[in-house]
Amino acid sequence: MGSTGRLLLAVAAASAVWSLAAVSAGEERHDGPSEAASARSAEADEAFARGERARRAGRWEEAEAAYRAAWQADPRPELAGELGLAELALGRLRDAAEHLGASLLYPETLAPAARRRFSEGLRRAEREVSSATVAVSRPEAEVFIDGRRIGRGQATYFVYLDPGRHEARGKLEGYIDEVYPFEAQRGRESMIGLHLQPKPPPPPAAPVAPVRAAAAPAAASGPAAGTVFRIGGLALAAAGVALGAGLSVEASARGDEAAALEEGIRRRGGPAACLYDEHTAACGELGDKRRARDTLETAAWASFVGAGFVGAVALSSFWWAPAPGTGAVRAVPLATAKGGGVLVVGAW
Repeated sequence: MGSTGRLLLAVAAASAVWSLAAVSAGEERHDGPSEAASARSAEADEAFARGERARRAGRWEEAEAAYRAAWQADPRPELAGELGLAELALGRLRDAAEHLGASLLYPETLAPAARRRFSEGLRRAEREVSSATVAVSRPEAEVFIDGRRIGRGQATYFVYLDPGRHEARGKLEGYIDEVYPFEAQRGRESMIGLHLQPKPPPPPAAPVAPVRAAAAPAAASGPAAGTVFRIGGLALAAAGVALGAGLSVEASARGDEAAALEEGIRRRGGPAACLYDEHTAACGELGDKRRARDTLETAAWASFVGAGFVGAVALSSFWWAPAPGTGAVRAVPLATAKGGGVLVVGAW
């Protein structure tokens, strides 16, 4: 063999050695994660086998515990489905619906027979429980139902619930907690909207009573300043209450309109109609009506609080501005759904 042939053989041998070394190094780098995954899979398979034996023997509590251990070790769809069927057999319907629903998120990964069993189990569970779609105006807010944390960082959530009274809550720093009580009905879905409003600025400091100089003799008859202040303050408080009542009535009307529109959306497209493009306009209008209702309710409460504050200051003037005299002074409150005030009429 010539020198050229020997050179080619040497290069080929060196390349083979380098390739084998690279492959070996790659295998060493991946041994750790692969071994951990294999261990989890083996643990899940062992727990699943225990669950199968318990299920065939009719020991459902033991089967449920084994399936849960298998699913926690390796959350594969088929393990979630078997856990859901065991919970269904034990009457834990809400948990069953959650796990069976999770198993069917990727139906193509399931064997046809398992997919049929899990789908039928989910239909049976959904007939006995309720569900809710929760939409929140601030995706960064935390969402709770009955004090149980549902999640954070999403605009919508879907959960299964036991039938009965529930309370959804949205929490976000710098915003007023939004609370939405609702009645979950068996076999039906509730649509919940949580619209968070920024917290109002802190109220102004309470007025400080001025230091009064010695009273000068009255130059002319007429009502004292304290009397006018009290009458005007109480009348303004009454106007605030009337304004709050008007805003409350308007908010109730907006709420009724939103409820009627929601019912119409449900009739046309079912409980999940807002997830489809053909109902986008109607669902947007529904959101606008809910936001209008929430804004009016907030304004009504602000009006009530302001009326209480003004009334309290007016009553406190009996101590810091006593005025026993009387006069022909009359105050008339003015209030509409869009504003209010007070008209003071008298003779001085």
